Amino acid sequence: MPQGILKEIFGFDSFRPGQEAVIRAVLEGRDTLAVMPTGGGKSLCYQIPALMQESLTVIVSPLISLMKDQVDSLLQSSVADAAALHSGLSPEERWEVERRVRTGEIRMLYVAPERLRSLEFVLSLRRAGVGLFVVDEAHCISEWGHDFRPDYLFLPRAVKDLGSPPVLALTATATPRVRQDIRRSLRMRDPHVEVTSFNRPNLTYRVVPAEKKEKLARILDVVRTSPPPGIVYATTRKECDELAAELRSAGVDAASYHAGLGAAKRNEVQERFMTDEVGVVVATIAFGMGVDKPNVRFVVHSSVPGSLPAYIQESGRAGRDGEDSECVVLFRGADVGRRKRLVTLNSSGEDEVSSFFRGLTGVERDGRANVPFNSLAALGGVEQEAAGIVLGSLENAGLVSRGYDVWAEVEVHRLDEEPGDLREEVAAVHAALPGAGSIGLPELSRKVGFRPAVVQGAVYRMMVDGVVEAVPRGSLVDVRLKVSSLDAESRRDIASRLKGRAQAAYAQIRDVESYATLNSCRREHLLRHFGDAEEVAPCSGCDFCLDEVSQPPKTPATVLAASSNGSNPDVDADLFERLRSWRGEKAREQKVPAYVVLHNSHLEEISARKPRTIQELGAVKGVGLRRAARYGEQLLALVNGEEPPVQPSEPPPTVTAATNGYRPHLLSATELLRSGKGAEAVPELARALELGGEEARRAVDDLLKPPS
Repeated sequence: MPQGILKEIFGFDSFRPGQEAVIRAVLEGRDTLAVMPTGGGKSLCYQIPALMQESLTVIVSPLISLMKDQVDSLLQSSVADAAALHSGLSPEERWEVERRVRTGEIRMLYVAPERLRSLEFVLSLRRAGVGLFVVDEAHCISEWGHDFRPDYLFLPRAVKDLGSPPVLALTATATPRVRQDIRRSLRMRDPHVEVTSFNRPNLTYRVVPAEKKEKLARILDVVRTSPPPGIVYATTRKECDELAAELRSAGVDAASYHAGLGAAKRNEVQERFMTDEVGVVVATIAFGMGVDKPNVRFVVHSSVPGSLPAYIQESGRAGRDGEDSECVVLFRGADVGRRKRLVTLNSSGEDEVSSFFRGLTGVERDGRANVPFNSLAALGGVEQEAAGIVLGSLENAGLVSRGYDVWAEVEVHRLDEEPGDLREEVAAVHAALPGAGSIGLPELSRKVGFRPAVVQGAVYRMMVDGVVEAVPRGSLVDVRLKVSSLDAESRRDIASRLKGRAQAAYAQIRDVESYATLNSCRREHLLRHFGDAEEVAPCSGCDFCLDEVSQPPKTPATVLAASSNGSNPDVDADLFERLRSWRGEKAREQKVPAYVVLHNSHLEEISARKPRTIQELGAVKGVGLRRAARYGEQLLALVNGEEPPVQPSEPPPTVTAATNGYRPHLLSATELLRSGKGAEAVPELARALELGGEEARRAVDDLLKPPS
């Protein structure tokens, strides 16, 4: 069954290393830790089990772009019971997704970690029945990882309150120490651990000495010898804008991407990059996270990365299609020195711990502090990441207790007259709510004399029962202070923990410095850092093993316009442009990025192979029989030089589960082909899937009957 779903929905003939073992362990109900390189296909390790089970799969990810792209891609393959919850949605949109979870319409839910700080949300997930809890980017739970996120520390509590379903933790950048920390922090029970090789033979690693004024020239060297698409990582927003402008002046089609741009502009840059309409993106490290673009030919770091795990993840965005690609770090000692100074300056001590606790006591009311989490750092005069660690340390020491977050305020749209059967606390909250307008939850809590969490639960109950129409907005931490001041021992213990983190960050920069100044194989050095004992030296894929010296550019500067990347000489350029135009229309109809409909690599292969049947179209790597059935008539018409038939503009069909646990959208197309129906069965399958329910069951059963 996993093999059939792999082919039908995702369009691949075989699993990558480690995928099948992870899927098997997950289906057996085991806790599992999977460590696979960037581009190693981690998402299939939970998507396939999710499609094989009736229960809800929850995927925790800090990457909004990953959530959106994966949900959109699943919808393209007629998997309609997937959704995402993240900060990019309006409160009304979030409430609608949560409603669909409660009614059982969602079977694969992507959530941001902070969303699981909501008790009502966790309880609604528990009522829905969570069969698998997935932690993506699991290294974020480790204080010794390169991308620690305090919200990840709450996940074990959420898992317990969900009924302790099996946990699948996924990461591409865990050292042996971080792997152990993941297992301990997530409280994994006798987990199956799958660690695949970190070696990416198609990537070539280089470190190029470059003073500040030489960086543009060195980047142009890479662009000329490894034609775009490519990514250049810069450390600041200003550097992104300046480098992108300088590259454009040199004839390179480049755009900048960073948090200082508006959301619409960032989305535009990302989509133009994904469809090869822009050749080079100069970005801060947030770009590329969760974005699956297979044909990135180079990744250049204009300054040294913050750690080797970060470098493995960021450079790993190159060459996902298996083709040769370049990973280049521009190195100068001053950049390393600057990173070291920042670590030293940002380290917190006893004074910062005391200041943070005073900040909590300054906003305390009736023994509780209710403020936005982002405000905690400002209150205490420490960095936001340090605020999370200090708060966690205070909690571990038993000095404070932090529970689920509470809403900042409630905007009431309608308030019915009080029904007579409300519980005492619910009735009290009902009486205190305004008939319309907003009220802060702490204020509401003080008015009725109940804890904020109790008040929130009462409002939530009324919202679910239809007594109140309201929209919750914002979130506040709910911290109970158990002491009024810190003793000297507590201050020292917490400061020591912060100092340990600063020392670890400093050591990570030293690791990067060692990598940049190596006089041996860079690939082998990276593998050893992650505990990979594979013998690769001499690797023929790093500047040391290639015995390279500085060489002048091979070609003069030219305008590098984006198009098909030219890796396939059989591509019919005219057909490729027709397909790209058609894809743009489909994307506009569905209001999704063009690459969600089909990647450029798909269009290239279709243009080269010119399939004549839907079965041949479905055999194109990454397309899948589902998408081939959906778009087949139009794509085949374009291949034949004809106008594509007009199809009604509508969202992907909703696929519903029928009775007796039957799920039409899990039927493997290989069963149809085995039944003797051949290629003509595929469009029949598509029509059957669109029917849904019992009609789909009868239609598909009819297809499977042996010939009379």
